[in-house]
Amino acid sequence: ILSIVMAMLLEIPVPYVAAQLLWINLVTNGLQDVALAFEPGEKDIVKRKPRSPAEGIMSRLMLERSILVGIIISAGVIYTFHGAISEGSSVAHARTIAMTTMVLFQFFQAWNSRSERRSVFRMNPLGNPFLFYSMILAFLAQIAVIYVPALQWVFRTDAISAGEWVKIAVVSLTVVAAVEIDKAVRRRGGG
Repeated sequence: ILSIVMAMLLEIPVPYVAAQLLWINLVTNGLQDVALAFEPGEKDIVKRKPRSPAEGIMSRLMLERSILVGIIISAGVIYTFHGAISEGSSVAHARTIAMTTMVLFQFFQAWNSRSERRSVFRMNPLGNPFLFYSMILAFLAQIAVIYVPALQWVFRTDAISAGEWVKIAVVSLTVVAAVEIDKAVRRRGGG
C-alpha cells in the first residue's frame, strides 16, 4: 500500500496492475506463511521475560520492525520502478521490475522473520526445510511469470535482463541489512 501511495505522491504510474498484486500475495504469502509455522523454537526462549498480557497480538518489536521493513520495501520498489521508467523502460517493463523487487524483498523478509533477535546468518537455511523448499518453488514460479509468454500475457509482465536482476537483488537485500542492524542493536540493548 505504501509503495502505491508513494507513487501517487510522486505522480508516477502505479507500480503494479491488479493481477500483479494478486500474484505478489500468492507467491510471497502462500507457502511461506504456512512454512514459518514449522520454524523450530529458539533455544533461549525460556530465558526471556514473558510478554505482558496487556500487549496486543503485535508486540512493540513486531510493530516497530513492520514499520521499518514497510518503509524500506516501499522505497526500494519505488526506486527500481522509477529508475526503470527514467531509463526509458515501458511502464509494463518497469512494473515487472517493481513486482519482482517486491517478491524478492518479501522472500528476504521471510528469512528475516525466522527469528526476532537471532541473525539470519547464524541460522541453518535448511533448519526449516518447509520454508527453504517453498521459497525455491515460489522463485521458480516468479521466473515463469516473467519469461513464459502465456503467463506474461496474464500478468502483464516483460522479460528482464541479467543486469536488472542484479539491481533488483541488491536493492532487495537492503531489508536483510536493515533488519540485521535492528537485531544487533536490540541484542546489545536487551530489547
